[in-house]
Amino acid sequence: MPRALPALLIAMAAAILAAGPALAAGWQDDHKVLRVGYLATDGAAYDAVRLEPFRAYLAQRLTLPVELVPATNYRALIDAQATDRVQYAIHSATSYATAAATCHCIEPLALPAAFDGARGFYSVVVVRADGAVASLADAKGARLAVTATDSIAGRLVPLEFLARQGYDPDSYFSALVETASPEDAITALFTGAADLAVAWSSLTGDGARGYDFGVLTRMVAAGILAADQLRVVWTSPLIPFGPHAVRSDLPDGLKGQLLSALTDMASSAPDALDAVDRSSIGGGGFVAVDANDYAVIDALIAPDDSGTAGTGPPAAAAAAPDAANPSQTPLAAPAAVNANGSDAPAGADAPAGADAPAAPVSR
Repeated sequence: MPRALPALLIAMAAAILAAGPALAAGWQDDHKVLRVGYLATDGAAYDAVRLEPFRAYLAQRLTLPVELVPATNYRALIDAQATDRVQYAIHSATSYATAAATCHCIEPLALPAAFDGARGFYSVVVVRADGAVASLADAKGARLAVTATDSIAGRLVPLEFLARQGYDPDSYFSALVETASPEDAITALFTGAADLAVAWSSLTGDGARGYDFGVLTRMVAAGILAADQLRVVWTSPLIPFGPHAVRSDLPDGLKGQLLSALTDMASSAPDALDAVDRSSIGGGGFVAVDANDYAVIDALIAPDDSGTAGTGPPAAAAAAPDAANPSQTPLAAPAAVNANGSDAPAGADAPAGADAPAAPVSR
């Protein structure tokens, strides 16, 4: 009997190895094509050409046909993924969070990191280093400069999380000073129009240079201010860049291959990474994420009476900002979640509407 055991083990191993290809191909028997939804910013044909290296790379890694399916706005992209017309989508942070809250049927795989490895950015509250306000604790009755009512980093996130921490904006501050941009909010500190200002920053890299990217970086680089003229007195949770997300009902084997393909892309297919990650601060490659990473955005998306994602913050479903200018990117109403993703170049917002995605443009 003892001698029979090795022979039995060898036979079992051989059977497993023989079955391996069939088991690996099992999901391919049910999935003949992977449809990838994306926001068509410059026209479906143009964007399909630009994304071709990315499409070809996924097809090669999966040994599966991959189709690109353009959407004219984020509502269309969300609807397409919720109804299984696309299985994979390139989302903004908030289009992902809205889709997840709407159908509970998608999950994030990975996000494109910034050139310095940052996975997102922070909303910050700053004061003059030589001013009377040195911390939030002594800012009772002070004036807080904010940006547009639909700005993620310039208003929605800081007001939500300041309130959660006991600093109710309506009662703690004497006024919310409306400004057109984060630069204007900071300028208000030096003109005497405000005592605190909301801005955004990577908070990575050299603080003396205003960090690696963000409004502080731009203003220091332009010579408008020196970093030591400001003090950061509050920092939000990390606001993540938008993810690439898949339907939860995809086979685990396919999800695993997609995640490997994404995280390998920077080293194995830099042309594919350049095609899909065109942010002015991109280039760090893809890093794995999960749903918990988007809790800060989930907090801005309130369910309506039906229990699905609804109006969120007043008059807006918070949409993730452009990484190049997060505090100024407009947010879209839930009827047309169309703000540009944080992993896309500035000025790429799609027109509002509820159009379904067009037919696939590439195979």
